[in-house]
Formats: sequence, structure tokens, C-alpha cells
Amino acid sequence: MTHVKHRKKHKIASKQIVVEPCLEPYHGPYGAHPLTHVGYLEGRHLHPRRLPTPNGQRTVSLRLLDTSKETIDNVQQLTETLRRLQLGGLKLQKVPETLVARLSNLKKLDLGENELGDSSFPETMTDLEALIEIRLNDNKLTRFPACLKKLKNLLRLDMSNNRLESVVGLDKLRKVQVLVLDNNKLTSIIKEISNLKRLEILRCSDNNIKELTQEIRNLQALVDIDVSNNKLTVLNAELFMLPKLEFLNASHNNISKIPSFNIKPHQKHWISCLDISENNLTKFPGHLMLMSHQLDVSSNKIKVLSWNVIKKLDTEVDQELDLGGNPLIYPPAAVCENGLRSVTQFFQESQVDAKVYQGIKILVLGSHRSGKSSLVHSLVDQQARLVREIDEESAVIGVYETSFDYDLVDGRPNKSLQLCVWDFCGHPLYSYPHYVFFEQSAITILTFNMATYKEELFYEMVGSWFDWMIAKNNKLVVLLVATHSDLVPQEQIKVICDSVCSQLTQHMEKGKKMIEQKIRKIEQHSYISPTLSEQLKSYMFLLRSKFTVQTNIIITSSAKYKGFDVLTKAIETLSNDVKLFPNVMRVIPTFWVQVETYIEEKGIAMAVPVMKWHEYRDEVVGKFGMKHLLNDLTEYLHETGKVIWFSKVQGLKDYVILRPAWLFDVLKLVYRHDAEDTLIYTQDDNFKTVGISQVKFDRMKRDYVTEGILDREFFKGMLLPQLSTTNINLGSQIEKVMNLLLEAFQVGYQVTKRPKDTFITFSLDQDKLEEDRENEKSKKYVQYLIPWIRKTSEPSDMIEKWESISTRRGVVIRYVFPRYLPLGVFELMCTRAHGEQFNLKFLAHWYGGVHAVHRQQTIRLVMRCLQEEDDSTVIKFDLRDDTEGEDEVPAATMWTLLLPLLTEFDSLLKNFTGIWVEKFVECPQCHKPSFPGEWTTPKETQALPTKLCDLCGEKVDTALLVQPKTKNKDDVLLSIRNKKARYRRPAVTTDMQVEENISKIRPKSRKSNDISTPVGELDPVDVSFRRKSRKSIISTRGYSFSDKEI
Repeated sequence: MTHVKHRKKHKIASKQIVVEPCLEPYHGPYGAHPLTHVGYLEGRHLHPRRLPTPNGQRTVSLRLLDTSKETIDNVQQLTETLRRLQLGGLKLQKVPETLVARLSNLKKLDLGENELGDSSFPETMTDLEALIEIRLNDNKLTRFPACLKKLKNLLRLDMSNNRLESVVGLDKLRKVQVLVLDNNKLTSIIKEISNLKRLEILRCSDNNIKELTQEIRNLQALVDIDVSNNKLTVLNAELFMLPKLEFLNASHNNISKIPSFNIKPHQKHWISCLDISENNLTKFPGHLMLMSHQLDVSSNKIKVLSWNVIKKLDTEVDQELDLGGNPLIYPPAAVCENGLRSVTQFFQESQVDAKVYQGIKILVLGSHRSGKSSLVHSLVDQQARLVREIDEESAVIGVYETSFDYDLVDGRPNKSLQLCVWDFCGHPLYSYPHYVFFEQSAITILTFNMATYKEELFYEMVGSWFDWMIAKNNKLVVLLVATHSDLVPQEQIKVICDSVCSQLTQHMEKGKKMIEQKIRKIEQHSYISPTLSEQLKSYMFLLRSKFTVQTNIIITSSAKYKGFDVLTKAIETLSNDVKLFPNVMRVIPTFWVQVETYIEEKGIAMAVPVMKWHEYRDEVVGKFGMKHLLNDLTEYLHETGKVIWFSKVQGLKDYVILRPAWLFDVLKLVYRHDAEDTLIYTQDDNFKTVGISQVKFDRMKRDYVTEGILDREFFKGMLLPQLSTTNINLGSQIEKVMNLLLEAFQVGYQVTKRPKDTFITFSLDQDKLEEDRENEKSKKYVQYLIPWIRKTSEPSDMIEKWESISTRRGVVIRYVFPRYLPLGVFELMCTRAHGEQFNLKFLAHWYGGVHAVHRQQTIRLVMRCLQEEDDSTVIKFDLRDDTEGEDEVPAATMWTLLLPLLTEFDSLLKNFTGIWVEKFVECPQCHKPSFPGEWTTPKETQALPTKLCDLCGEKVDTALLVQPKTKNKDDVLLSIRNKKARYRRPAVTTDMQVEENISKIRPKSRKSNDISTPVGELDPVDVSFRRKSRKSIISTRGYSFSDKEI
């Protein structure tokens, strides 16, 4: 127990000193002149002296034994030199006004061990502007003296052993570094001092403080804090994450739980000593061992230690663990008494034959302020927790681990269900990046706030989230959880639950009926074309979607910790359902566990914990072998949240992220809901480290916030805390992260905007890009456009240009999403369309649209995302001829450019297995989507010269509806056969003979596109081919044909 050490009271003669300044001539107990303790310049000690002090000696310190008029007068003569004044132990009830009136140079003032009250301070105290330290301990203060607010240079303040109930106004002392408030009656402290950014030492033991609020995160300079002997029940995670914290004493409280939080390996700050002894802890806070040299959890109620934490400790780091006074069962108390090494050895020996069971991933979704994050923390910590919905931990995705233990034998869990909980931030900005990580092999918890629920808000709070989930996965396992039940009257709880269940049923049935109506409409056709047949298959697939939704809404309150037993039981029941999750709770082979441990350690050691698949494969197989099991093993690690590997997603499957929490932290830098407020330039921050001045920072921040343009150097400053600054190869780390974001996750594409430019060069030639990569100086001007955060409008010049060619020939494709368009799909397609294989030069990119030209053909393309009146969403590919004069680009050329884009978009949509999409071609006459999209099954339409529009009745050239027909190999051979028959002899009857005849037409040594052979050496058939236009050549079996002939 920490005891407050009281200063011994200074004793003088039996005659009491007069409290008020005396107006009579001095007659003190020590003679005719006042006696003081004096300290001189460069002196080390105080010496008893009479006042006034001898001339010629510079007095800098005084300890008064009385406050008589003569004493005060003598002190006033020392105002020029006096720096320290001690008035302790004089039983003062008021501070003499005349004493402090002229002490403008005073640095330290001791008024401790007196009888000063709230009204004992004169206004002249405000004149002590040079004061850096004041002691007011052992007085009768109940609040912070108002006159002290003016002491702007104060560094140290001691107000211990008073009767303080409030310290309101203390936050005005912005320079305070040491604050002592022990042994008072305070019930809160952090909110009142959260502005003291320079505070290093905080002493507030022996009070009535019940909570250290989240504002403690603002005390970034805090090194030492003592909150022992209070009434704390929980410690906020923000306390442990303070970057300079060295000592924490929270002993002798009522703390029953230490919150879970993520410890980032390369940002980890080691705390010298954590004292949480003499509390009510029942669960071992093992995660604190990952960041402290000395942890004291003695005299608590801990019975079992967790091997999952102990095995993560670095044996090379010298650490101490005090477990004395706990009712330990496993490991036995005798083992724990011998220290941490003994505990580690015990676990290593006992875990040899222990079984490891596969766990499950829990994905928690919900709207902003739905109580989702509080629910997660309460579930993980198994006690009431209230946290802010959006903070540095939960933005994008927060990762937490916990377990449900079964079959306890002598305190040791025989079986455990390991949970990896991913807390998806509810802010709308993160809806797009969340889609990447929303998968089938997990339990989804969807939360909504009962206290704010209304029927008209159903779609916003519940319905839209089901549409969001269904679009990505057509197989869902969902627990619907209501929060904030403590704020809702008991009779209203059932009404709200019934309303939500009813509306959810109606919402799902509405979608089903819409699809069934589409199916009936197709079935009514007398003839079902291949295109309609494909559409019918997609409708039937949507109807086969499987949803497992908890029929009864789970009612919870994080503030009261209610309903979590029901939630826990529901998670256990679903996890053990082998039909839903056949792999959960299976026994994991020892070999897999060894690989898991190795990968976890490697991920912690790597500054950028990302490996290409071939690197990962070679390292794991080289160390452990078992190549044939690698895919299954990595899938297991992915399903349990240990790594991220999307084995079925193009681009992403080439990467293995060894530490998921690191990736979420990086994505949090790219997608920031609070960029305007949190990105602030200071003289000692990372932006200055990478060479960004205040002026450049302001410009780069403006481009990022307003235009979605992320400067490479700016991102480097943002990314620096996530990397190892001790690694000399920092440039390669930055490059590795950028490649991951741009190539795998496709968050954006490269653009260039130099400081004096008012425009953006959206597309760079590949030669120029390669030149920029080689030229280090040019990297300073490289930016990345992030479509998801770009909110600019369509440029007026682009609108005018597009309208000027509105009557030109073109092809317009529409993808219609009748029910729901997954957020970010259009933005992702814009990024993909910027790929060099499409040969497009972007001229403008705005919110909901892109304007581009082809680099070789005179064609313009506009892609738009539009909201229709019937609430459907349309993504439109609009291709138009941009040639000057009368000649128009052939429709075949347009389709040659358009089909790769449509194929790319179709491949993108395949990642969303529950999406409902319909494809149309727009009529060039009425501009309505009257023709079904038949480019994937074009045969029937290709055989027709025109087709009738059902809406306007006009005939439309089928070349504008589907790609024109091209001959395949068999068609070409048949054409040759027929032509040769007219010139020589009856038609060749076999393909082999055709092949032989072809080989005779041209020498084998001649290339397929060689047209320099003299006409006289060719067969007449070949001559006829040479007479055709040779604008486009297609090679088939050594023979050349023009596009016109085909």
C-alpha cells in the first residue's frame, strides 16, 4: 500500500506566531530582529540569519519563521534577488497581501502546512508571473484558487492533503509538468486536466476517483501516474497506450478487469512498472506482459493463467511478474512463486500433449452510434464497457481476441473456442474497404440502437445492412443484436423487437418477390433466347441464397452488461453447427500449430508484414515441408484471422498479410473520416521528418481532403509510425506498401500534379512512368488519386465536349442494379479501367464519373454511376465516335475497345455472389435500355442486319447492339475450300487436305503477315485476298485475312 508521507511540522517556541501581519514594533521570541533561514547565491544550504541580511550578499532563498510587519518589510527589500520563499508550518489563515505584492521575480513559493482556505489568497497573487512552483499541501482548500489561473508559467503544483472536491480551472495552467493531488476528495480528475499537454507526473492517490476517462489520451507527455487507493473499477486502454508512460500505480482499487487492446509491435512502448496489486482481477491481464518490464498483479483473485499470452513473450527481454496472494490453480501457486521463467517452463512442458481446436471469426457490423464498439469490448472483456464508436482503435477495423473455455479440469480448460473479433467501423466512409474483408466463413453480428430506433429508420439501421451483406455473400450467418436496452422502457422493448422482425421479413420477401416476378416475365416468352436463359439462371441462383438469421433479437446493454450470456450462448451454438461451420472446433495438427507460431513471430518481426505468395510458399515449405498441405493450412490461418489470404480473388491471392491489424492500420491512413481534424502539422512530427514544410503540408492536405489526391511524400509522413524507423531501407518499405495498396487492393492510380500546376495529369505514358521510377527527384511530384474519397464535380469543359458529339455514332451499355449496388464497385472499376491494357487516357475523374479518350482510336468514353427515379442504380459505359469530318469509327472497332472493359467489369462483379444485376444496350434512337445485353451470347443477333426497338419502334443496326460476327478457324477453312473449288477442282473433302493446300500456297519460311510475295507466284485465291483492304490483319494457320473478308 502506498502511504502519503507527511512533512514534519516545524516547531517554534510556545508563544504562537500572529497570523495577521503585525502593525506593532517587532518583539519576537528570538530577539529584537526577525530570525529567518537564508540562502545565498551559489550556496548549498540555508543558514539562520537576522533580517535585514548583511549588504554585499545576494539573498535568493528565505524560510520565514513569522509574518510580522518588520519581517515583511525586510523581505520587500530583497525583491530583486529573492527567488525562493518558504512559508510552511506558520498556521497561516491568509496569505499576507503586502508580502507577495512586489515579489515579481519569485520562482518558488511554499505555503504548505498552514490553514489556508478558499478565500485566503489576495489578488496580488496574480502578480507572481515568474512563479514556476507553488506548494499548497496540507491546508483546507476545497477548490482550486481562482487567482492561480493567471500563473501561466507554473510548472509544479502540490495541493495534496487538502479537502479538494473539484479542480475546475486547473486546465488554464498549460505549462504544468508536475501535479500532486494526493489525499483529497476528488471524484474525477482527467476531464479537468485533459488540456495539460505537458503534464509528466500526476499524483492523485487516496481520493474517490471512479474513472479515468478517455480524455487521458490527450496527456501524451505523461510519464508517471499514481491513482492508488481510489474507487476505480476499470482502466481505459488509452492509459496504457500513452507513448511516454513509465510508471503506473493503480493498486488498492476495485479493478475487476483490464480492457483488451491491440499492441502494435513496431510502435510498442515498454512500461517500466505496472502495479495493479490489491484489486479484484479474476482474469490474468496477460497482454500487459507484452509491454511491461515489471507487472505486479499480486493479491487479486486470479486462478488461471493463459498459455496463449505466455507463449508470445520474448525470452530475451528481462521481465518480472508478481502473482503472490492469488488463489492460483493452474499453474500451481508453487510454480508461480518462482517467477516468470518457471511459469513459462511449466506451460511448455504441459502443452506438449494439449489439443488445439480451430476457432472462428466474428464480424461485427452496425451503423454509426449503434453501440457496436461498446458491445465488442464488453464481449471481449466480459464486463460492462462503454467506448466511443469511432476512435483511433476502431476506425476501419479493430481486431480483438478472446476465447470461450469448456470442460474445466482443475481450473485448466480442456477445450477452448478461440474467437477473432473484427469490429467494422460504422462510419459510411468505410463501407467500401469493409467489403474486401466481409466473407462467408464467419459469424456476423449486426447491431442497432434500440434507443433511437423508429420504423421509418428501419432501412437505414437494419435493412440496408442486409442488402450490403447479401450483395457480397449469398450465404449468411447473422445474429441480430439490439443495444442500449437500458435506455428503453421495458414495455417498449418487445414492441421494437416485433417491429424489426416484421419489417425484416417484409424486406426479404419483397426482394424475393421482385426476383420471382422477373422469372415469370421471362417464362412467358414463347422463345427464350440464350441471353434470357443466362439471366434466368442468375435469378434462380439468387433465389437459392441461404440466410441463417437468429429468429429472436438478442437484447443487450453494454452499460449494464446485460444480455451477453445470451449472446455468448448463441455464438457457441452457431459455431458448433457442423453444417454451417464444418471446420470449427476440429483438432488442429501439431505441424499446423508450429507453422502458425512461426508465422505469427515472423509477422511481428517484419516492419511490413506482407509476403508475395511465392515467397511465403518457399519459406514455409523450405522450413517445414508438407507442400501439399500449404493451401489448406493457409486457409485455416485466414479463416481464424491469423493471416489474410484471399485465395480466390484475382490480384489479392498473390499476397499474404501476416499481421491483419497492421493492414487495417495502413488502410486507416488512406481512408480517414476525420482527416480534416486529425492531420495537423507540428514541429516534431513525422511530416517534418520526411522533409515536408508547413506550406507544403497545407497544400498536400488540401489536395487530399478536397480532391482525393494523396501525395506520395505526404503518405510517407502518415505511414512512418507504422514502419520501423530503425530500418535503413525505409524507401523500400514505403514502396512495398504502395505496391500492396495499388496492385492488390487497387485503392487508386497514379497521377501527377506539380506544385505550380492548377490541373492534374491523370494518365502518364508507360515510358514516362518508367522514367519517373528511375528518377528519384520526380517521385516528389507523384500523387495517387483515390476514387472513393474524391468528391469533385464534373468539369464544365468536359460537359460541353460531350454534348458537342452527342449526335455521333456510339455504343451505350447499362448495368442496372434494381435493388442494391455494392458501395465502391464503380470506384474500383474506374481504377481498373486506368490499367495500361485498356489504352485509355483519363481526361477527368469526378465523383460518379470518368471521361477518357483512347490513345490510338478517335473514340471517347464516359463511365457514369447514376441513381434512377425507381431507386435503382445504373453504371453506364458510353462510347462515342470522336473523329473529325464524315468518316466514322466502325462499330466493330468500338466493340473491340469496349468488350475488354465489360469483361473486366463482369469479373469484378463475380466477387459479389449475391448481387442482382441486369445488362442492357441503349437504343441509339430513343436512348432507352430496350435491348438486353447480348454481348456474351451474341450469335442470334449477329445473324440479323437490324433489330426493332420495342419502345420507339425504330430499326437499329445490330452492329450497335452486339459485336459484329467474326469467323473462327472452321469458317475460314470452309471459305478457302469453296473458293478453291471455283478455280481448280471439286471442293476438298477433308480438313487435312485443306491444311496441305494451305501449306502449298505460301512457303513455310515466310511469315504469316508477309505480303511482299509477287502476285504471279500466288494462287488466284491469294490474289483475291491481297486486293482486299488490309487495315486490320488476323492470322490463322499461316494465312492472312483482312477484317473485311472475315
